[in-house]
Formats: sequence, structure tokens, C-alpha cells
Amino acid sequence: MESISLDLHSIGAVKLGDFVLSSGMRSPVYLDLRIVPSHPEVFRKIVSLSVQALKNLDFDIVCGIATGGLPLSSVIAYLMEKPLIYFRRSEKEHGTMKRIEGEVKKGANVIVVDDVATTGGSILEAVKALREQGAVVRKAFVVVDRGQGARKNLMAEDVELISITTLKKVLLELREAGAISGVEEVIKELE
Repeated sequence: MESISLDLHSIGAVKLGDFVLSSGMRSPVYLDLRIVPSHPEVFRKIVSLSVQALKNLDFDIVCGIATGGLPLSSVIAYLMEKPLIYFRRSEKEHGTMKRIEGEVKKGANVIVVDDVATTGGSILEAVKALREQGAVVRKAFVVVDRGQGARKNLMAEDVELISITTLKKVLLELREAGAISGVEEVIKELE
């Protein structure tokens, strides 16, 4: 599969520093994939690789996770001619007060889409909510798997994680290209 590492770096989506992730973990690397849709060339490439990765899978509905997974899941659903629903981590405090927006039919095979997976917590919340509504969820898709437990945690719930790339691969490719340095310790932690 084609690499997106240099593309992500060129738009400033790979950030080095001290960050707290949505999982609560601290990390010296942050992947800000929310900026990808602001860069049509990179977004188009990621969409193309995503559709390529998903085209032979059997699913009825695409479920995006708000907010990082929404742009990508919307385009995937549109291009693959599948219904789109989305999951929000906290219930709305007005209107219907739902966590899942859109129609979920009992027995529907749903694939959950997000931008990045660390521990898989957001995806697992979506899986639980979808299963409570009678959906079947066996697969989840992300652009980048950080390699910090998501795959294992999802497998424990019988959900396969599919990704375009991993954080380790991104860092190795950027180091090899001379785009970043000083990430050896991070790479070691991901092994």
C-alpha cells in the first residue's frame, strides 16, 4: 500500500512535543488528522487508500466517530454507496439526546471508522452502543493505528482493526527520509 507518512508530515499533521491523547495517555507524538480535509490532495489520497482497503469487505453501514472520523467516514460512505451513521462519545443534551445519529437496523453489519486508534476506547464505546441497538460490528477502520493496545483491545471484543498505516511505520519512514529526528525512543516503545 502507498505510504502517507511524508504527506502527513508535509501538512503538519505529525507533531512532536508533549501531548495528552484522548485515551489519557501522554505522548511525544501527536497525529492531528483533523487537518487532513483542509488539504484536498492529501485527503484524496487517504480516501482512495481507505476505499481500496475496504472495497472487498462485507458491511452494510459506515459509522463515523465524531469528530475525527466524520469527514473520512462521510466520503467513504458516499463513494461506496453505503448508508452513513455517526457516533458521539457523549449524549446530546438537547433534541433526541442520542449517541448514535442515523438509522441502525437490527442485524445490520456496521464498520466503525475513526482517524486514529490508540487504545481503541472510542471505537469500543461505539461498538457497544451499536451492538445495544442490534447491529453486528466485526470490523473497525482507522487511518493510523498508534500500536498502543487498540488492536488487542478490539480483538478481545471480536472486532478486527484495519488501518492504512501505523505510528511506528510513519516515524520510521519520516526518520529514513530525514524529515524528523530524535524519535528513536518512541519507536522503541512501539516495538
